[in-house]
Amino acid sequence: IYCDSVTHDIIDILPDRRKHQLEAYFLKFSRKQREKVKTVSIDMFPPYIALIQDLFPHAEIIIDRFHIVQAINREINRCRVQVMNGFRTKERPQYNKLKRYWKLLLKAPIDLDRMIYQPYRLFKSWQSQYSLVQYLLNLDETLKETYETGHRLLSALKANDIQQLRFILQDAKTKDTSKGLKRVIHTFIKYMPYISSTMRHRHLTNGPIEGINNKIKLIKRVSYGYRNFWNFRNRILMISKVFVSEYKKRIKQQNNVA
Repeated sequence: IYCDSVTHDIIDILPDRRKHQLEAYFLKFSRKQREKVKTVSIDMFPPYIALIQDLFPHAEIIIDRFHIVQAINREINRCRVQVMNGFRTKERPQYNKLKRYWKLLLKAPIDLDRMIYQPYRLFKSWQSQYSLVQYLLNLDETLKETYETGHRLLSALKANDIQQLRFILQDAKTKDTSKGLKRVIHTFIKYMPYISSTMRHRHLTNGPIEGINNKIKLIKRVSYGYRNFWNFRNRILMISKVFVSEYKKRIKQQNNVA
């Protein structure tokens, strides 16, 4: 499925997302038409990036912000699980703490409360959110480096600071982070031109597509499934035209005035 990044209107729904099928579909459009495409927002799937470069030579590739954040958070959490499992048999209390308070490790450090101390289960003394997180990080140096580097990256992304992001990515090479985060950082450096586009076009994301996919799942569930893809496709397109959001109405009105 793909849609207009500004109006969020569904353009088409395809039965297959394999590379050769997508290539065959988009080659039905003339090169002149494909050259008019200005931006394409996708995840970091290499075959799709190569495909877009070939099919839409003038399009600026934008790595979806959600997938960047998801990749960083996933590696912070994986590192926590790895450290946690190391305590499973030898130090059960530490294992339980890392297991119970995983959400705090994914919370932005600036949002952690430092002033209010209160009792937390598994801790003998009162803790603030910040002191609790510091306790967990001090259990393992790799976890601490992964947490700090990951959240520095997230902070730069949130601030749309491309120079700071570049600096952190280079600085991270010297840090003892997890192998998973090192791999993600290597990918970010490789795709830095596209991530720069992400920051330049902050309002262009795959968020609308995710919302559409949720609606499609609902349509499929209430109809007890569809045996025929084209009937299913037509149903989705019909509903998307009937239930138009206020955002779409406003955008179309602005376009008509312009």
